[in-house]
Amino acid sequence: MNKKRLSYLISPLDFDDDQINITYLKQQLEAFQQWSMVQFKQQVDIDVLVHLRSQFIDQLLERLWRFYQIPKHVSSFFKRNRIALVAVGGYGRAELHPLSDIDILILSDYPLTKEIEKQIGNLVRLLWDLHLDIGHSVRTLRLCLQEAKNDISIMTNLIESRLISGNQLLLDELHKQIFSDKIWPSREFYKAKIQEQQERHKQYHSTSYNLEPDLKNSPGGLRDMQIIQWIAIRHFGGEFLQKIADFNYLTPEDIEDFKTCRKFLWRMRFALHCVITRYDNRLLFDRQLSIANMLGYQGEGNAPVEKMMHDYYRVAHNITELNQMLLQLFYESILEHNSKNKPYDIDEHFQIRDKLIDVKDDEIFKKDPVMIMQLFYTMLLNPQITGLYSNTIRQLRSARKKLNTLLCEDPKARQIFMMIIKHPDAIKKAILPMHQYGILAVYIPEWKHIAGMMQFDLFHAYTVDEHTIRLLIELDNLKTDDGKQKHPNSSTVFTKLSKPELLIITGLFHDIGKGRHGDHSEIGAKLVEKFCQLHQLDAKDTDLIIWLVRYHLLMSVTAQNRDLQDPAVIREFIQLVKSKRRLQYLLCLTIADVCATNETLWNSWKQSLMRELYFTAMRSFDSGIYQIPEQRNIARQHKQEALAMLLKQNYDEWQIKNFWQNYRVDYFLRYTTEQIVVHAQNLLHHDLTQTLVLINPNPYHGGSEIFIYSPDRPYLFATVCNILSMHNLTIHDALIITNKKGFALDTFIVLEPNGQTVQEDRHQGIIKALEKALQRPVYQGVSIKPPKKKLQSFCVPTQVNFLSSFNERQTYMELIALDRPGLLACVGEIFANLDLSLRSAKIATIGEHIEDLFILTSKYNNALDDMTCNQLRESIINAIDAMS
Repeated sequence: MNKKRLSYLISPLDFDDDQINITYLKQQLEAFQQWSMVQFKQQVDIDVLVHLRSQFIDQLLERLWRFYQIPKHVSSFFKRNRIALVAVGGYGRAELHPLSDIDILILSDYPLTKEIEKQIGNLVRLLWDLHLDIGHSVRTLRLCLQEAKNDISIMTNLIESRLISGNQLLLDELHKQIFSDKIWPSREFYKAKIQEQQERHKQYHSTSYNLEPDLKNSPGGLRDMQIIQWIAIRHFGGEFLQKIADFNYLTPEDIEDFKTCRKFLWRMRFALHCVITRYDNRLLFDRQLSIANMLGYQGEGNAPVEKMMHDYYRVAHNITELNQMLLQLFYESILEHNSKNKPYDIDEHFQIRDKLIDVKDDEIFKKDPVMIMQLFYTMLLNPQITGLYSNTIRQLRSARKKLNTLLCEDPKARQIFMMIIKHPDAIKKAILPMHQYGILAVYIPEWKHIAGMMQFDLFHAYTVDEHTIRLLIELDNLKTDDGKQKHPNSSTVFTKLSKPELLIITGLFHDIGKGRHGDHSEIGAKLVEKFCQLHQLDAKDTDLIIWLVRYHLLMSVTAQNRDLQDPAVIREFIQLVKSKRRLQYLLCLTIADVCATNETLWNSWKQSLMRELYFTAMRSFDSGIYQIPEQRNIARQHKQEALAMLLKQNYDEWQIKNFWQNYRVDYFLRYTTEQIVVHAQNLLHHDLTQTLVLINPNPYHGGSEIFIYSPDRPYLFATVCNILSMHNLTIHDALIITNKKGFALDTFIVLEPNGQTVQEDRHQGIIKALEKALQRPVYQGVSIKPPKKKLQSFCVPTQVNFLSSFNERQTYMELIALDRPGLLACVGEIFANLDLSLRSAKIATIGEHIEDLFILTSKYNNALDDMTCNQLRESIINAIDAMS
């Protein structure tokens, strides 16, 4: 479609001067919106569409400005008072997306009369009635200059302002003043904008690789392009791309990259604004598939989203490099143009410019690609170096694109790589910059397949490559004071590892198999084996790395999804681990992996589970790998220790033993000595025919412990889960015990949604709600709520799996399903309907889905038969589907 046809479709709006027809104007706006969407889908140049929308709004405002006769009213009161209707901000750049704000400034020489303000108010109200997002200000020239001087945001809006209607000379005078050195000189403007960018980046964890990025504000987004534009306009004036090209800041290739990146983000933003109804720039999960389809990405399931986001992260990476390179060049031009700091040599290849490393020969990487690796090793050897000089960034970008083989295929490059990872500062001073500048993708086989690879779930907050780098940073942080405070056990273990560099290789490869179809752990193990052999690691170290990659999820899954009180679970774990050396490396890797997954995943409850598993396994290795205490011995030890503690507190021995006669071995096995003592302290003074609910004020293993003593009955578990869900508490563990008198002694470990323990001021409310519910004679049922809006974008097929059990009298059932309020209560209701006994539950919420483990028996205290298992599976799947 040619521009003539496009122009014809946005001919000036026409309406009766005597009466504004709002219906007509709304129809015209809607017609233009629909026409724009059709043109967008037909692949019309996005630059044209964005600018045409601005032209369309220009025509509307200009016509309304004349209709309200504002210039006429002004001139009738003030012969010298000039007035102008001015577009500012993004509208000033003539860049409008379907839901973009339309920012206007009404500028005059002198304050306006009430009658003129009333006319302007009528104009603005009409625009609001047309559902346009208008941001307006009315200022005199003097006030405008004063506010621009005091506020960098107002100054930024004004430097791209343009006239829509009114007096051009007035706007020219404004421009003359704001581009003088009296208001935000180039130096101050530059420094303020850099600080603004740094603060904005921190809000997004300083990464472009969040899974729900903000197209405008995330690092590598449109703001990072606009900040270049603003600084260039403020310093050089004129059209910024042309100006920075004139000053040789960008090569023609760089300028083409800049335009291509902008077009890509504009198309994504345009599509986003077509699928939502209110202004927003976030690529939330529930929007991504619609946007991908509108942009023409194809494939089954989430494939269109994954392809689109892969392209997005590639563009964001490009923008980040251009942003860093240009801002650094502007720094030299604006702040350091008279600097006496001269570059000085490091060696024959590199020099230092203001703490930045620079190449002495612009062709060095093309002549010898191995010098790319030497660059990062040189940074390690010179602590005064804080980053790469802009010219070096440009040469790296150029050389990276022209490489036709992986760097690791060169023996000298491999030698340098091994020297890098053995350096104590390797991760932050070399590996991180190698990732930032795309060098890992030209060194490590398969890295390019995970670069910018999104994971469509709520568990992972970052792309696969970004998560991997964050894992390495978490490992490095174990050496810091903050790391020692946050992870005291794993920090101590890490500092004692003989070869921490092995964890760097393991970390780099632990998720690299996600770039292929299949079990990523097995694929990664095969890929890292080849890598180790290529780099000539000895057999012992190679075996350790392969095992760590293959079993990097073992400790996390065992701690969070398995019953750590079952000796058979511990036995299976240590039989897989086999040695203390493996366990130590695995602990550090697991902690780093969990913490690098998202900012909120790690909490004191998970820390306690990892610590318990680690020390239990360590004790087993110390005493002999197969010498795990029998269950009766553990129970006997707990009982004896609890008795000794109670006797020290002057409790009567006969009373205690008489009280415990009603308790089975299972009670003393499953509860710790400390828990048994607390139960006795409270129950010995309680009417044992009545319900008792306790919340331990001291967090148990990092979670709030709710203990319930109540007559056992059907639906007890479902009732408790329902009440806790209504109080917005997340259940992480449940222990279900019944004594010989038919009373339940159940414990629930719960946390607030933010991962913190329950606040003490909430304790009494929760206790009263539980007591009231448990005293009701009839079961009240489950309070069903729809899934949270964020979860509705995900499809998680419900799975009910029956696992091989170490105890022939129990059945282990695993449930995988979409997380939603009331789910546990619903499942508990089904257990009661089928007359099943729940012995224990491990509750794990992983992003948008749950992976829960339930230990069940029949009413005859036996494992479930095949018919009951099938009935249970069908009932749960049907019930969860009905909840949807």
